[in-house]
Amino acid sequence: MASSRNDAQRALKAAVSGLPDVTPKRMFGAEAFFTRHGMFAFLLDDAIVLKLPESERAEVLASHTGRPFLTSEKAPFGRWVEVGLMGSEAGPRALALARSAHALAQAPDREGPRRRKPVTRRRKAAKRVPS
Repeated sequence: MASSRNDAQRALKAAVSGLPDVTPKRMFGAEAFFTRHGMFAFLLDDAIVLKLPESERAEVLASHTGRPFLTSEKAPFGRWVEVGLMGSEAGPRALALARSAHALAQAPDREGPRRRKPVTRRRKAAKRVPS
C-alpha cells in the first residue's frame, strides 16, 4: 500500500512540475510548488494542499472530496484545501484541482502596481529650540 501512495505522489509531482512556470521547492519537509505570483500547492504524505478559487473551494468542501487545511486542530489556513491522493479517482481529481490552483496563482490579484494615495497634508517640521 505504501508504494501506491508513493507512486501517486510521484505522478502528481511530475504532472504539477510540468505546468508552465512552475518551480518546485522543499519547504518545511514538504514539496511546494510556486509560480509567478507565489505558492499554489504543496504535497503532504497522502494529500495535496491547494489554494483554489473560491467557487471551486466551496464545491470541494460541499462534495466532501477535500477538507480545509488546518494549521492546528481547529485553525484553517486561509483558502487552502487538502485533497487526498488515494483512490481510483483521486489522482485525476487532484491534478484537475492543481491546474485550477495554478491558473489562479498565474493571474495577479490586481492590475498593475499598487498606487499610493495622494498625500493631502504634510507634517510640519518641529521647531528647534536653541541650546
